[in-house]
Amino acid sequence: MTIKEKDFTASLAAMSAFLGIFESFIPSPVPFLRLGLANIPVCLSLPFLPIKNILFIVCFKLLFTHLFRGTFLSFPFFAALGGSILFLVITLPFFLLLHKKVSFISVSLLGAIGHNIGQLIAALFFIPFNVLSVIAMIMLPLGMIAGIINGIICNYLYKRLSKNNFCDINIT
Repeated sequence: MTIKEKDFTASLAAMSAFLGIFESFIPSPVPFLRLGLANIPVCLSLPFLPIKNILFIVCFKLLFTHLFRGTFLSFPFFAALGGSILFLVITLPFFLLLHKKVSFISVSLLGAIGHNIGQLIAALFFIPFNVLSVIAMIMLPLGMIAGIINGIICNYLYKRLSKNNFCDINIT
C-alpha cells in the first residue's frame, strides 16, 4: 500500500466519520433514519481503493460515530452494522462488475436500499414486525431519495477528483 493510498483512505475514513456525527444532529422522523451523508466517502472510495481499505473506512465510520454518540453496542449500533454489511454486500460486487456502465447514482441508490433493508433486518431483534412494517413504509422511500441525492453528489465529487488528478490510485 502506497503512502498516497494510505492518506486517501485515512482522509475518506475521517470524512465519513465526521459526516456520520454531523448528520446525527439533523432531526429525523424515524429514530435510526439518517441522510446517509457518511456513505458518500465510502461510495467515492469504490473506484480508487481496494476492498480492504473500503472495509476499513466503513468499520472506522461505524465504530467512531457510535463511540462518539454513546450508542456503541446498542440498538442504533446494530441497526447501522446490519445496514453497513448489506450496503457493502450489494454495492461492492455491483460496482466491481458494472463500474464502466453505471454512475454513482445507481450505486448509491442500491446502497441506500441495501442499508435500509439491513437496518430493518437488524431491527427485527429489537422491534416487533408490525411496528417495523410502518417504519419501513417511511424509511425505504426516503432512503431512496437520499440515495439518489447522495449519488448526484458522488458523481460531482468524482468528476472533480478525477479532473484534478487528486488521486491517481485507480482500480478501474
